[in-house]
Amino acid sequence: MINYQRYTIEYDPEDHDTWNKLCTRQHDLVASVACQEFFPGIRRIELDYTRVPDLATMSQQMQRLVDWTLTSAENEYLADDVWFEHLRARRFPVTNYIRRPHELDFTPIPDLFHEYFGHLAFVSDPRFAAQAEAFGHLYHRVPPENRLEVANLWWFSWEFGFIRQSGQLRVFGAGLLSSPGELRYALSDRPPKIPFALSQLMSMRRSPHEYHDAYFVYESFDQIDDTLEALRQKYLA
Repeated sequence: MINYQRYTIEYDPEDHDTWNKLCTRQHDLVASVACQEFFPGIRRIELDYTRVPDLATMSQQMQRLVDWTLTSAENEYLADDVWFEHLRARRFPVTNYIRRPHELDFTPIPDLFHEYFGHLAFVSDPRFAAQAEAFGHLYHRVPPENRLEVANLWWFSWEFGFIRQSGQLRVFGAGLLSSPGELRYALSDRPPKIPFALSQLMSMRRSPHEYHDAYFVYESFDQIDDTLEALRQKYLA
């Protein structure tokens, strides 16, 4: 049983104002570019744009929707093995830190806007919750020397992936949906958007503290499921 009281903090008016500015501005920024599953998810989790979310309340909501709970990420980037252990156990890690007003465009450290606005709209859908759980199980089943491949697939799909829907390029990755600065950069002509190929996965550079050099484009969410199965066959069959 998670002691949510341990992670409950009192947010001041500046924090709620920052949250509101982030949500309303980002809502407008992604309105025409987010994948079609995003806004139904935002409505499903009943995300309040006026107040910073409460971890315990949202955890209860997620448990009701998909039998997942939220847990504290301790306000840091979790090591891959810890991150995927949470996913395997149907727990989604979130922080309680909200970026400062001067960091509206980009924050180099994880904050709750990324998780609540970027991720939970998807995890609250049983189809995506199952995929996230599959990542967790696969990561811990493959040989340790091959786990980075699973982690990179997560990073360049769920965190920074694009998807093609109805012939249009749409945003899926939470790192893009929640970062005004990187979203504008990624949508520009500067970084290449590459059709996903498993053979190129390990050549992509993960970049948590700066914008990425390139981004993958997936043809469907089924392609991510198929890639997880391909990795399972590659290392476990």
